[in-house]
Parts: sequence; structure tokens; C-alpha cells
Amino acid sequence: MCGDHSRQSCGGALAVLSLPLRSSRFMPPVTAGRLTFHDSGKGGSVATHVTFTPSENSTSNSFVGLDSYVVGIHETGDLTKSAIISPFLYKFSMAQGRSISPDDGQERSVEVPLSHPMKIEVGGDGIIGRRVTLWSQHATDPIAEGVIGYN
Repeated sequence: MCGDHSRQSCGGALAVLSLPLRSSRFMPPVTAGRLTFHDSGKGGSVATHVTFTPSENSTSNSFVGLDSYVVGIHETGDLTKSAIISPFLYKFSMAQGRSISPDDGQERSVEVPLSHPMKIEVGGDGIIGRRVTLWSQHATDPIAEGVIGYN
């Protein structure tokens, strides 16, 4: 591993979201962060929930408007194509999310139950290695993107 950054695996799958490669516009601070796909601590290989956590550098702890966001998991992990022409494998809304607060009482994460369980594996209908994008319902381009890997 490079640098001094190390942590234990938490299981599930993880995507680090950042400004799309093809974007030149300002990204709202709440859209940079992590999406963690998990089964609520059961240790299985099928995700039943996803948790969005804003990045440490985020200037806002507010999730106002997050319920109008849509997450798309694409058929491939190719970030060189425009997300608009990259077909989706799965798509879900963040509208059913509930806030999760750490011990310090600050609102830091939103957890959403998935209506369709997702396999945490490579190939087939698994989500590992696939591109993930975050869209505002009012935008024509994604506001954040990343690739899903093992957590």
C-alpha cells in the first residue's frame, strides 16, 4: 500500500466519488465522498444497503437535496466514455435514506436500503469493477463518479 494510509477491511464494496473526469464545473461539497455497499453487518456477499459518507474535506454536513440524487451503476468500469452513453446495470434513488450520526452527534452519513440486492463480486451481475455515478434529478451530467472495489 502506498503512503501512510492504512485501515482494516470493513467488508462489502466501496466507491470513492469525486468530480467526473469530463467535468469542468464546480462540484457541490456534499457530492464528494464514499458509497459503501453492505449487508448491515452480516458479513455476506450480497449488498442490501448503501451508505453515502461525505469526504473529510467537505465544507458541509448537510444532506439537503440528497434525496433528489440518483445513483447509477454502469455495465462497465470504463471512465473514458461519457457517462451519458454508458448503459446502466442498476439504478436507485437516495430518497429512502436515513441519517446516521457518529458519537459526536454530527450528521455524517446517509444509509439507503436497496430495493434490489446486489452481488459483491466480479463479473456477471456483480458490482465490483463497475463505474458508479451520482446524478441530480435536474442535471444532464453526473455530479460525481468512481469505480466500485472491494472494501
